[in-house]
Order: sequence, then structure tokens, then C-alpha cells
Amino acid sequence: MPHTARRTARASHAAAAALASALMLLVGAADVAGAESASPEAQSFYEQARAALPDRDALQRLLDQAIAADPDFAEAYALKAENYAAAITATVARTDDLAAATALDVLAVSNAQKAIALDANLTGAYTALGLAHRQFWRWGEALDAYRHALELEPESPTTLFNWIWLNSFARRHDEAIAAARRGVALYPMSANAQRDLGLALAYAGSPEPSAAALEQCAELDARVTICHIYLALMQVRLGKPDLAAAELVKAEELAGRGATPATVSSLAHAYYRANRRDDAARLYARLEQQGQNSVVGAGSWPLGYLAIGDEERAFGTLEEAVAKIERHEPDEGFFNLMIIKANVGGNPVLDQPRFRALRDRIGAL
Repeated sequence: MPHTARRTARASHAAAAALASALMLLVGAADVAGAESASPEAQSFYEQARAALPDRDALQRLLDQAIAADPDFAEAYALKAENYAAAITATVARTDDLAAATALDVLAVSNAQKAIALDANLTGAYTALGLAHRQFWRWGEALDAYRHALELEPESPTTLFNWIWLNSFARRHDEAIAAARRGVALYPMSANAQRDLGLALAYAGSPEPSAAALEQCAELDARVTICHIYLALMQVRLGKPDLAAAELVKAEELAGRGATPATVSSLAHAYYRANRRDDAARLYARLEQQGQNSVVGAGSWPLGYLAIGDEERAFGTLEEAVAKIERHEPDEGFFNLMIIKANVGGNPVLDQPRFRALRDRIGAL
């Protein structure tokens, strides 16, 4: 199975985009935007740091200067933590360097804890802590952090998103669906709120109401790629493969040439489940090509192999991914492992006893 040290400019651009996206989401928290230091100098550096996004190096340098001017500037520590937590995602997307990802994890956790020690009411610090814990499979700690964030800002789209998704992944479906329904009530015209409800229902094994929410998501914003992918999987489960295939064509167009390996493998598997075997094979070939040029996570290969009907290699690579999880190592294919854990697409192969036993070990609390 191809893993290579060669890195392409495309992988670097994708990683930079992932970091920028994650940072912009994280620093949306109100407590960070309203930060204020007793030191005008520290405050100036902090504001410059926020303006530097998504330049991670400049942001960290300016935050270090803010903290040097005011060692008790809790919000600066929180923003540092958020930056480091987001950088874990970007690092895992472009390299299999566990030491680099682990170093970022240590920095994210330590800065979040410092911020919380100074001010226990910083939503952003808990959000950063939750993201770091989630990526390293410490889900009990991640849920605790996200719970604190939600208590501080119960109507924040960011805190709702984190709480809903991780509870769905952890098979805490009642918690996830209740929060998702609250999000839709708060933001009825938000595509992301409908996305979160659709995802929560999909993971709970409720394809019909999930499809309804995902269709609403697509009506509100047709550019949300993940809505089309999950809607396709729900249409498969509802016995509508042609409708599923139409959604996958939209998703593939939206993902474009810069689609990540995780997206490519999930599309390949979804095409397979929609009885579009030629498209599944085409996407699998693309995944193999990506494996020659960039990192394809252990969690992305099983769906790729399922897309070409290779049960044995799917099982073998899923074993490898589960071993990686149990060593608390982050993975580029995180979200594909969630699809497998819940068997979102209703693949009967994944319901075989040997596969089910592995699925139960993915992200166990």
C-alpha cells in the first residue's frame, strides 16, 4: 500500500487551505473577538495577530509578543491553542510525521490549559482543547471540553457543530439529534444547521429524515459538498441509487481537482453503493495516484478497497487503522473511519462479524 515521503505542491496548497479553514472556524468564538488586555502593547500585538490569519507563523510570533507584554493575557493563550489545534489537522493532511503532530498536540493542550487557568470562561480554549483531544482519539476528554464550550455559548454555531458531530461519532445519538434540532430552531435558514441535523440522523440510522434535512441543506446552499455525499448515501439506503448517483456527480464537481484523499475514497465507496462501479473504479485509481504523491491516511484506504469490492484488503487496512487509533495517532482518513464506524452507507460487508468487531473499536469511549 503506497505511502511515500514525496510531497507535491498540491498537497502543500491543500494543507494550507485546511489550516486556513480550520483557523477561521475556530477563531469565530465571541470570547476571542472580545479579548482585552490591561496592557495596550499586548492588546496591539493581539489585534495584529488576529489580522495575520491565516499566516500561522506570523500569528504565533505576534501572540508571543502579546504574552511577553502581558503574561496573564488569557485570550492570547487561547488563540495560540486554537492555532496549534488547527495546525494538527493541516499537518496530518500533508505528512505522516507523528512527532510533528504530537508536538502540536502538546502545545495546543498546554496553551488551552494555561488560558483556562487564567480565565475558565473562554469558549475558544475549550474548543481548541476539544479539537486536539478529538484528533488524538481522546474522546472522553474531547466531549468534556466541548460540553464546557457549549455551556458557555449554547447558541454558537461552532460549539453546536463540535458537540453534534462528536456525539454522533461516539454513538450518543440522542444528545447529537437534540442539539442539532436546537441548531435548526435557532438558525432555520442555515445550510450548516441542516447539514448537522442530517448528519446526526444519518449516524443514528434514520435515512428518511436525514435525507430531508440534507435536501434542505442543499437547497439553502448547493455548494456544501458533504451534504451531497451524505444525501447520496441516504438515497442508497432508501433504495434510490439513481438519485444517489446524481448527488455524487454534484459532490465530485464541487470537490474538483483539489479533492483530498479522504474525499476521493468516500466518493469512490458511495459510487460503489450507488451501483456506479465504473465511477467507483475511476475514483479508486485516483486514490492510488494520490498515494504516490501525498499522504493517504490509514482510514481512507478501507473505503477505497470496498469501492472495488476487495474485502480482504479492506479488512486488512481497517485493522491497521484501528491499531493506529488504539495508539492514539491522528489520521488523514478520520472522517472516513466515522463513515465505517456507523456504516452510514449500509454496506453489508461492514456488517460481517469480523468487520463489526473492528468498527466497535473505532473511537471507543
